[in-house]
Amino acid sequence: MNTISKLTIAGVLSLGLFTAQSCVQDDDYATPPIECNLPSPNISLADLVSKVTAGSIKLDANKAIAEDLIVQAYVISSDETGNFFKTISLQDKVENPTTGIQIEIDGSNLYNSYPLGAQVQINLKGLIVANDRGVMKIGSVDPQYTVGRIPSAVMSTYMIKTCEAIQTIKPKVVSSLTDALKPENLNTLVTIEGVQFSDPDGDKTYGVSGATVNRVIVDKKGKETDLRNSGYATWYADVLPKKSGSITVVVSRYNSTYQVFIRDTKDVKFDQPRFDVGGGQNPGGGNNTEAANLLFKGADFNVWADFLSSINSFGLVKDTYATSGVGVGRDNTNALLLKGTPKANDYVFTTIVNNTIPATPKKITFYVKGTSGKSLSLNVYKSDKKYVVYNVGDLSNANVSLSPTDANQYTGKIDTKGEWVLVTLNIEGVDIQKTAGENIFALKVGKDEAYDLVIDNIKID
Repeated sequence: MNTISKLTIAGVLSLGLFTAQSCVQDDDYATPPIECNLPSPNISLADLVSKVTAGSIKLDANKAIAEDLIVQAYVISSDETGNFFKTISLQDKVENPTTGIQIEIDGSNLYNSYPLGAQVQINLKGLIVANDRGVMKIGSVDPQYTVGRIPSAVMSTYMIKTCEAIQTIKPKVVSSLTDALKPENLNTLVTIEGVQFSDPDGDKTYGVSGATVNRVIVDKKGKETDLRNSGYATWYADVLPKKSGSITVVVSRYNSTYQVFIRDTKDVKFDQPRFDVGGGQNPGGGNNTEAANLLFKGADFNVWADFLSSINSFGLVKDTYATSGVGVGRDNTNALLLKGTPKANDYVFTTIVNNTIPATPKKITFYVKGTSGKSLSLNVYKSDKKYVVYNVGDLSNANVSLSPTDANQYTGKIDTKGEWVLVTLNIEGVDIQKTAGENIFALKVGKDEAYDLVIDNIKID
């Protein structure tokens, strides 16, 4: 290939387009590689965004870029599964990016020309670069929109894939939604650890046919954001995972509201137990955090002595099936282990008031995991020293909310399918006991059936 020395940038770009389209990348090493002579980029993505924001780039009468500017970036989104539509997100580096941007293209199956991890060059002259509803975008001149879509027929005039080998994009890893949802992360790839779907039982699937919907994800501090899922995505009908873990997303925003997108359900790795959400639908700040709203001291069972000190004078059930479950609790901490066959309808324990009780509490919650041939029954004591009863009944791998009933019953079986299930006792309107030293809560089991349950995090809100 002849060396070109005295051509305009536009001329070099045109030649570059031809050679880029002639590039062959395969495993046939007998075929000599074709060199791609492309002009060097003359503006970084960070500088482009900065100058557009400051209004310091020369524009033409249509407010399009009037300078011969070339920017280079990496593809981090894909429309292969249908969750991205006529748009590509780009970031400036393979890892530790400083800037991201979105380019609007009126075409489909864009992943064939611009696959994930591809390096691309964009000739910006004649294109619009502007902030559109909170996100910096590149697109065409269209009087109807702030940033229009570049017609697919002329797309190769502006953006080409370079002959650099496809790169593996390394997401930025953060431990909370607060750290993820920042301006510097817009249109970049971010892995957020310690999150879960807020209501997988209610939402059921990632999406619904033919419409884009939100599925709320939440972190351990109660921070939430919307995961946007298209009803045209190939995986829209997949069942939402009920566990927690990490999710890799492209961070976006609509006006001032952040939202995130996945490329595929492979970006969702929820393989850990669900956690307690601080201030969210589940109370508390995580199992290994000493929460202010534990119903009694030791109600997280992390310190067995604290739990035993909270039991009334009758003590823990004399049979040996109720023990400290070391390392079997949520987040691999400790819990109450019920393993064996009770010989009577036992009070496993009754605890006393030794923690602060809210003035007008609405619910008591705890987590259960495992199996049993009979169910659980709970007593919540009132200020008159009488109690109201809550019977768990049949319990599978879905969270349950219980109202008071007349008498203790142990009918029903428990099988949570290896998952932690949240049990909520509705105590709104119950004049709950608040006097220190008086009984407040009891756990009961049925006789002559095997129990293999783990119970953790008994809290009040």
